[in-house]
Amino acid sequence: MSLISILTLLAVLATNPAIEYNGRIDFSKPEAPQFSYSGVSIRANIDATTVRATFKEELGGNRFAVVIDKVYTTNITTQKGKATYQLAQFAEKGTHEVEIVRITEEQFGKTSFLGFELDEEGSIASKPEQRSHTIEFIGNSITCGYGNEGRIGQRFSAETENHYMTYAAITARGLNASTIVAAKSGIGIYRNYAGPSTGNPDCMTNFYDRIFLYDEKPKYGFATQPDLVCINLGTNDMSTPGYDTTLFISNYLRMIGQVQQHYQKTDIVCLLGTMLSGPVLDTARHCINEVVRRANALGNGNVYFFEMTPQDIDANGLGIDWHPTVKQHILSARQLTEFISQLKGWDVIPQILMAKVSGGNQITLYANTTECLFSESLTGCKIIADGQQLHPTDWLIDENNATMTIKLRENLEGFSKIELKGDSNFSNIMRCVVEKK
Repeated sequence: MSLISILTLLAVLATNPAIEYNGRIDFSKPEAPQFSYSGVSIRANIDATTVRATFKEELGGNRFAVVIDKVYTTNITTQKGKATYQLAQFAEKGTHEVEIVRITEEQFGKTSFLGFELDEEGSIASKPEQRSHTIEFIGNSITCGYGNEGRIGQRFSAETENHYMTYAAITARGLNASTIVAAKSGIGIYRNYAGPSTGNPDCMTNFYDRIFLYDEKPKYGFATQPDLVCINLGTNDMSTPGYDTTLFISNYLRMIGQVQQHYQKTDIVCLLGTMLSGPVLDTARHCINEVVRRANALGNGNVYFFEMTPQDIDANGLGIDWHPTVKQHILSARQLTEFISQLKGWDVIPQILMAKVSGGNQITLYANTTECLFSESLTGCKIIADGQQLHPTDWLIDENNATMTIKLRENLEGFSKIELKGDSNFSNIMRCVVEKK
């Protein structure tokens, strides 16, 4: 989405009580709430034909996912300083849920949100319906989505990172959960990537209580109590030689102690995956299981272990610097979603996560569960290319990978925009934009 000139028609200030905020955010200036972590979400119900958002960027180059009525529609990339960006244009007035999610990590600088701008007849409605649960994710580059939209051998940049398409964000959406994210590429429990065996002072355990990772103040208030906390740390501690397992275990226990101090009796899941392999993976598994055993013995709350399967390079490829691809994240999300659903008794919302052209006349859909791939869920499905309805000839379901390949009568090469749409029976399960790359 291109940058547009600033033209105030109807300003909706960031202080408007109908706007919902999620994540670690500094509200010391309420008119310009500021944040830097991945996954920070701003959501509102807006009745307008034109919706814009104004940001002030410290560095510029951050990316935001734009989600309209729960459908991931596009990304915007910000520039340094203050500017306004168009999020959506509707043919006629009507209330739509508009959400913007930061999908790049803290290294790309701080963002201040200054509010929405609407057409002069637009308005903001009541606050969106609250999601059923809240999950906090504490992690490293995997949780950030480092390089998940790139390929091995490419150079990392903001354009290759998409937190919205990580195992964490996908899991949360499937469980109707809001998220709080504290994650940074290269960070560890006690030792950052290639750090000294004695540890790094700027590890996550030392800086967990901050809104901005490298700013001592302001501290994070921990006002929102999550229903579950997932910790996915340890890859950087152990991925290079020289780690100390005793220090790793003791600092991991200290990390859990901090979480339990701030969130009374909140369940904690210690995650492992997906980048380690071989003897190092065995060591990490042993250490984290030992952490879980000792933490539970203290009786301060339930702590669990869950391991996502290591990267399947043949099936899912590799992202930049050996990181998981979006396809690998989708697999991890399916596994974690099932685990959490069983652990907490939470319902899973069937969703199509991604749709890609996989051949001249084929589209492949990637789902979080096979439930939405069967015939009942396909009632009312339409495939629209540049305004023209296409004609499926076959639907091939792979239950093991929760994918469906749709074969079409038409060749897709000449179309610029392909969408999956559905009627009211669809419940947004399969409405999405098809990627051609």
